[in-house]
Amino acid sequence: MSHIYSNEFFDYIDQGARRSANRLIACLLGKISADSVVDFGCGRGVWLSEWQAAGCKDIAGVDGDYVDRDKLAIPAEAFIGADLSKPVELGRQFDLAQSLEVGEHLPHDASASLVQSLTTHSDLVLFSAAVPGQGGEFHINEQRLSFWQGLFAERGYTAYDCLRPEMFGDQSIEPWYRYNSVLYANQSGAVRLSQDVLDTKVAPGALKEVGSLGWTLRKLVVRALPRSAVTAIAQVRASVIARSYGDKS
Repeated sequence: MSHIYSNEFFDYIDQGARRSANRLIACLLGKISADSVVDFGCGRGVWLSEWQAAGCKDIAGVDGDYVDRDKLAIPAEAFIGADLSKPVELGRQFDLAQSLEVGEHLPHDASASLVQSLTTHSDLVLFSAAVPGQGGEFHINEQRLSFWQGLFAERGYTAYDCLRPEMFGDQSIEPWYRYNSVLYANQSGAVRLSQDVLDTKVAPGALKEVGSLGWTLRKLVVRALPRSAVTAIAQVRASVIARSYGDKS
């Protein structure tokens, strides 16, 4: 990485992630049960800490060894350092595997490996990744949602768009989570789903982008910018946020 984010910036980002996790997990638990969850690309483990708060005691987080263990929001023993650009094998199954806004940070050639890691560990997968024009630093693999849908289909998983309609207007959830999050299930996982969820099944290749008018216009503008400009904007934004957040803390 050519730019290292400060602890103040990550503290700010974690606030939005925690608030989003709290609402999204509550929405998802109205549809499935999950006593064990693994998070690929967990960062500090904020999402997993919210799963714990919701009653899930069996958690595991996987991310790169660069994550500061002293800043983890989960027990250190629940964190596994691994290269997410390669298939990960933990040797067990979970009720749910998730990866949220991680795929865009991996090389394109690693996309299938990430999906393999997720589907190896659970019959149900909660997944989101940045779409073209979403913007951000190190977004080297922004893809349409149908791209990821195709990779899951190759592993025998069907997309269920059961979350986005309910979360669409909830501004307490960060837009990338409420507009991109999709539940995937294989045949065994589908048995655990209610008819209401099954009714949201998406036809192969038909998963569409959603978003407010402002979000849609933002993506159109960002798509027209060179990647270097998008990266520079993200870095400046991070610096401003870190400075202002540090002043308040």
